[in-house]
Amino acid sequence: MVSDGQAQVGDAAPKGAGAPPRRQRYGIELFAVFCLGLALMTSVYRPYDRNAAEIGVPGHDSFYHIKMAELLPQFGLLDRFPWLRFVYFRDAGDAFVSHHYGFHVILWPFVAASNALYGDALPGGRWAMTFFFGLNLVLFDLILIRSGVRSRWFWLLLMVCLPAHFYTRQAYVRAIGPSLSLLLLMCLLLHRRGRAVWLGLVIALSIQIYLGSVMFAPMVIALYALACVAAPVQEREWPMGLLLWCVAGWVAGILLHPYAGGMAEFLRLQVFGSGLSPDIEVGSEWRPYENLWWFAQFVATPMSVWLTAMLLRLRLGPAIDRWTMFLLLLNVAFLLLVLKARRFMEYWPVFCLLASAVTAAPAVNPAVSGMLEWATARGAVWRRLVTWLPVGAALLVGSGIVLASPLWHDIRGGGRCKYDLAAVREAMAYLKEHSQPGDVIFTDDWDIFPVYFYYNSYDYYIVGLDPKFTQERRPELWQRYVQITRGQTPRTDQVTIEVAPGERITRTVESRLADIRDEFGARFAIVDGDHQPLFDDLRAATDFATLVYPNGPSSPDTAPYRIFRIHPRTESAGG
Repeated sequence: MVSDGQAQVGDAAPKGAGAPPRRQRYGIELFAVFCLGLALMTSVYRPYDRNAAEIGVPGHDSFYHIKMAELLPQFGLLDRFPWLRFVYFRDAGDAFVSHHYGFHVILWPFVAASNALYGDALPGGRWAMTFFFGLNLVLFDLILIRSGVRSRWFWLLLMVCLPAHFYTRQAYVRAIGPSLSLLLLMCLLLHRRGRAVWLGLVIALSIQIYLGSVMFAPMVIALYALACVAAPVQEREWPMGLLLWCVAGWVAGILLHPYAGGMAEFLRLQVFGSGLSPDIEVGSEWRPYENLWWFAQFVATPMSVWLTAMLLRLRLGPAIDRWTMFLLLLNVAFLLLVLKARRFMEYWPVFCLLASAVTAAPAVNPAVSGMLEWATARGAVWRRLVTWLPVGAALLVGSGIVLASPLWHDIRGGGRCKYDLAAVREAMAYLKEHSQPGDVIFTDDWDIFPVYFYYNSYDYYIVGLDPKFTQERRPELWQRYVQITRGQTPRTDQVTIEVAPGERITRTVESRLADIRDEFGARFAIVDGDHQPLFDDLRAATDFATLVYPNGPSSPDTAPYRIFRIHPRTESAGG
């Protein structure tokens, strides 16, 4: 296996007149890989029904990020977020922390171009994620080149066999794609040991684009340092200079972040309160995979490839070097994160394949070199045949998998927009027409906020983005919201409240339907088809609320979205 100082031992230059130089060949290869990435992500977004009116974007938060990028020229970096009236990003009241502000900045050109061409920002979100997926394949291939891995077509073919959930999350318009790009770039710079200054700059940039890099970057560098001290004797060292530049970049990234003042408490609540140790029901992405046997089948391809690579390395040698050890440690670290929370599936498969390719290279490279030498001895035609036939076969097999396999049927299903966008747009148009600027809209769930916000930033909403941002600061109010949206009012509950650090008391909370008006100050309530008990409660309370949408021939019992006007106190006899 090549060491850090032998980065240039990729494919040997082809013999014979007219052969393109190595730099040109690699340029062509990387361009082709980028186009492959564009094609794969475009396929993920391709709807089953070719006559579908709108593709939209998958996931909930995608709409929020696209809207924030769209609003960036108008509002700049927000210091408060009025669209969520009962969400508290910091203890200091309405202070806002935009932990994806850098992502919104790089998303804006795509959104602006999409708006200019189609009058709709959603295609721009898809373009951005498609671009970053292509970039991630390029960085993946670059690391293989720098690591001296031969037959890279094989590892790129395995890319189309990765778990469906990996592609689903890569299709979300979130900082997932850019974050993976920056992690891969860190790995590439770690391999090129003389790029410590650039590595520090990349770490600082990664914190601006995705606040989670405050934790990811130290993890990557710590694992590299561990690999340096645990490597074979001839490679063992303590990379003090590199670590100092990395620490400098990390500190600079924190200090330069426009929301640095609220960073610590935000990450504490987001990562631990909502993510790794939640005490309330949170988004499914923070939960582990629950069916072990199903999970084993789900990750069968990357796991089996990794185990095979390890067996080849242990059987044929040589000893694990520093670079290989680092990638193996990184692979294990992300696998452990996946076992804790399924959202980390967005990273692990790539690092699993990367570690597998570098681990297996000493066993595979000699066989590939032998085939090329044999073909070269028989003439240029044979060499071209041996060089390009496997590439063509990989493209053919990969295309068949993408077009016909059940795996990619599931992948394209996960890449679909789950909303009836025409129905959402129509309901939001009604609210904008019949409400005043800043009127509060009571929604039936916290995760519906992004799509409403995208189509209607004229009005304000109750909760969204993450339930902990409400429950942690105002647990009584959150309890009322939960019981109302479940159609379980009136109801009395005991709620534990922290009145001081380490001091908790229990209070009685009486949740009533009238809290929609009296506690939340809402003028309208919107209910979708999944919250029938709340719809029944509101329709029955005629002295409190009036159904105002849909107001045409369609039945409200089957309409996807139903809107109620909440009576002011002077109009209602009670709640």
